[in-house]
Amino acid sequence: MITPASNNQIKQWRKLLMGKYRNMTGLFIAEGIRCVEQILHNGFVEIDEILVDKPDLVHLLDIPESLPVFELASDDFASISDTKTPQGVMAVCRVPKKASVDDIAVSEGVIVALDAIQDPGNMGTIIRTAAWFGARAILFGKGCADPFQPKVVRSTAGATGAVHYIRGDFGNIFHELESTGWQVYLLDGSKEAEDLRSVKTAKKSILVAGNEATGISRGLFTANRTRVRIPGHSGIVESLNAAVACGIALEHFSGLS
Repeated sequence: MITPASNNQIKQWRKLLMGKYRNMTGLFIAEGIRCVEQILHNGFVEIDEILVDKPDLVHLLDIPESLPVFELASDDFASISDTKTPQGVMAVCRVPKKASVDDIAVSEGVIVALDAIQDPGNMGTIIRTAAWFGARAILFGKGCADPFQPKVVRSTAGATGAVHYIRGDFGNIFHELESTGWQVYLLDGSKEAEDLRSVKTAKKSILVAGNEATGISRGLFTANRTRVRIPGHSGIVESLNAAVACGIALEHFSGLS
């Protein structure tokens, strides 16, 4: 059954475009037919309600009967969307619970740590790539884009919530993880860094990617951490896109290469 949305509901959903209201309510919006379809299918995050601007769009999705569906006028729907050409489908979702450092510390595999990754498209692509390669967790450090803002969620193509996550200062988190055997690897384009192809990965590996413009914070470079570079044809381009670099490195660290 499809119910017309009230003005008050529309007002509350519109507020979710702002980070402070996402933090306050613990809700976020996933937009787009493919994105919502994947979130429904994967079940990684809990959905509170589905929003559409045309009743016929409901038939494109496998929506449980227990899930409320609300119809909005096209103008109202567009006011909630952050895209120029909305697809007419949204899901209001619950922000998944953060993982604890203790839970992550006792596991093995690869953790992706993002240091001030600010571009939402890069952030979403990295989250999706981390899910593809089976990353144990993603750490969102200071200065990162909000992983639950609409463009990031859309860029994950439905992978939001697929990987455990922690948000916070790397100093304390790294200290605790390193004390339980995790080894930190810093993606660094300098000549002094070790060629990725020759890097022997640890059973517990933390892969750090830095800001698109300034790279990894200098305070993270310590003697016990390994600097890693991705080889390429020097002189053609200055550096790789952050999401592309993460994808290449994750293939190596996942043990699939």
